[in-house]
Amino acid sequence: MLAILLLASTAACSQSAQTKVQNAAQAGASDAYVALAVKAKLAGVDVNSATAVHAAAKTGTVTLTGEASSQAERRAYVAAAGSVDGVASVVDRLSVNPRMRGIRGQADDAAIAAKVAAAVAGQAGVNVFQIKPTVRDGVVTLSGTVATRQIKETILSTARNVPGVTSVVDRIRLQGS
Repeated sequence: MLAILLLASTAACSQSAQTKVQNAAQAGASDAYVALAVKAKLAGVDVNSATAVHAAAKTGTVTLTGEASSQAERRAYVAAAGSVDGVASVVDRLSVNPRMRGIRGQADDAAIAAKVAAAVAGQAGVNVFQIKPTVRDGVVTLSGTVATRQIKETILSTARNVPGVTSVVDRIRLQGS
């Protein structure tokens, strides 16, 4: 009889342990779902949140970490996170960085660099492989080496006339200099 009681209590304990594990797994899956839903909602506020903001969820509490470009954007992120089903509270650990560069700024700069390279390549007699444009916030830096001052001036003028270019930094050297 004692053996049957021990076996029954062990089975009950195992069932209780199994239930706890299942509940923990379900809570973990629910937390992962909430965090994913919050990230989707944040992307609706600003696509830069995909790389600038991290969302972690635990039993209905979402913690936001990372950067926002303004106080208004920060408030919008917190409000968006709080509006997701399953979120009971939001812990705001975001910092504000007005100089933050996200996906959109990087894509804009890459597009400008491509336009500058294409415009320079379109100029007669200019070897585009000798000139490298880099861009940050619309400021184009041109570096490389060209044969004549006239070619250098043509490249600089061409770059200045590309839409989206706010200024041009000249780091072009003349051959033999």
